[in-house]
Amino acid sequence: CSHCSTATTPLWRRDPTTQQPLCNACGLYLQQRKKMRPAALIAADRQDDAPHAEIALRTPGAPECSHCQTQRTSVWRRSKTGAKLCNACGVYARLRGRDRPLSLRGNRIRPRCKH
Repeated sequence: CSHCSTATTPLWRRDPTTQQPLCNACGLYLQQRKKMRPAALIAADRQDDAPHAEIALRTPGAPECSHCQTQRTSVWRRSKTGAKLCNACGVYARLRGRDRPLSLRGNRIRPRCKH
């Protein structure tokens, strides 16, 4: 990719002004927002499980999981004590009766595999 330097992508696209190759992520971002993808998003994609990648994308005032400090989840839940939890931490605590290990933490929401 001429913007983020990635070598693999599910679909290659082109910059409409320079005709340079773009990865799918950069091409879609440019198409939808009319500007190039920011470095913080590129770094977050490169280091999917790195905790500092999510810190760069934090939104002040957004809800945050009291256990893993993520701000991104499909559903917010509450612990038995009333603390706000992300879906992953809430389901783990309800099923296993203990806090979810931080080693299981990732910063990406993945769709369910229905196959």
